Amino acid sequence: MLRLFFAVVVLCAPVAVFGQERSTTTFFSLDDCIRIALEKNLDIHLVNARAESAAANLTAAFGSYLPSASLSANYSRQLTNLREQISFVNGVPLRGAPIPNSYTLNVGANWTLFDGWQRESSYDQARTGVDAADKDITAQRLTVTADVIRRYLAVLRAQQTVNARKESVVLSRQTLDRVSALYAAGRAVVTAKTSQEADVANQEVSVLQAELDVIRAKADLLTVMGLEADLDAEFDLSSFSNAITSKEMEDYRKRIGTEQQAIDRSFTNRPDVHAAEMRTIVAEAGVTGARSGYFPTLTANGGYSWRNFELSDFDRQSQMFVGLRLDVPLFDQFRTNASIEQARLTLETRRIEVERLKQQLRASVRTAYLQLANAERGLEITDIALRAAQLNYDATQERFAVGASNLLDVQTANNQLITAKINRLSAIYSYYDARTLVDLSTGMLNVR
Repeated sequence: MLRLFFAVVVLCAPVAVFGQERSTTTFFSLDDCIRIALEKNLDIHLVNARAESAAANLTAAFGSYLPSASLSANYSRQLTNLREQISFVNGVPLRGAPIPNSYTLNVGANWTLFDGWQRESSYDQARTGVDAADKDITAQRLTVTADVIRRYLAVLRAQQTVNARKESVVLSRQTLDRVSALYAAGRAVVTAKTSQEADVANQEVSVLQAELDVIRAKADLLTVMGLEADLDAEFDLSSFSNAITSKEMEDYRKRIGTEQQAIDRSFTNRPDVHAAEMRTIVAEAGVTGARSGYFPTLTANGGYSWRNFELSDFDRQSQMFVGLRLDVPLFDQFRTNASIEQARLTLETRRIEVERLKQQLRASVRTAYLQLANAERGLEITDIALRAAQLNYDATQERFAVGASNLLDVQTANNQLITAKINRLSAIYSYYDARTLVDLSTGMLNVR
């Protein structure tokens, strides 16, 4: 009885372990992937940190309008030469005890009244910099969203390819069973059997290669999501439909409009274009700030000061003061002129960056539209090819069953069918990928 108990435990243990391993698998939909990526992606964390820095700069720029204040206190004690001291006052020697302690207290305030509009320039730069940083965050979130969608499509494509190749293996094994039965009955030669065995083995190798592609695609997607690349994850195949109708393609074409309309829309909608234009405004304010070196600076100041050898006489040993300070630049060795030229160079650089970005967007929209057209054509061609390959495979199987076709015909038909299925899957996901590129380049992509 005890032996039977241990036997049951040994047999059930692998099942329990397998169940535990399966329970660790994490399932993701497309929305899950986008949500996690927007929370954990490192590039998004970086632009968020830059936005926080820009907000701190704005606070500091506002602070320049406020007076600055400082307080300092000092205490010192003499440690040597503490004996009675003799001092001469008008030639008369006076004896006195040493005074070892010394105290000071200073409180001061400064308020810049005018600095040649440097403060105004700095504040405008900081405020526009915050707006630009916000646009950078939006642009990065859109980029990450598009990257997740495209990598998700790559995972689905790889998974569907595995399924198609496994289906092909099943068909090849069915053919092998038929050939083996014919060989056992003496109605087929041994080379037919070995040929089909080789074909099955080749199909299984293709499955292994396709499964490796799935692992790579998953690792790429998980990395973009900010997760560990070796996470045991599965992805929902139903996030994208495998049926794309002509009406759906026509409706999408109407929505995106012509290529020129898409280019104009990208200039209006893309947050990175807005950010680049805002940085041009920042550079213009920088030129104004650089010119402030030619203007005088007016500063108000005031304070309280006290010093004594003991903690007393605060009224007699202290003083309060207020004042104005005017600094007029007469000659600064051309440093202001150099600052202005540097600011103008920065402004011109920002303007060129805006134009370069618009050129890149024109090229991106052009490329996306060409890819979309190729994907649409690919859907048409692969649909025809798949129907033809399926009809040919069915007819070949029927002829082979009655001995009207040979094994080579069956293998060829099977290879044509699996190739047509994989090409069809590739065309479907290429179409979705092309739409993602069009939406991203034209500023139509939405963050979920």
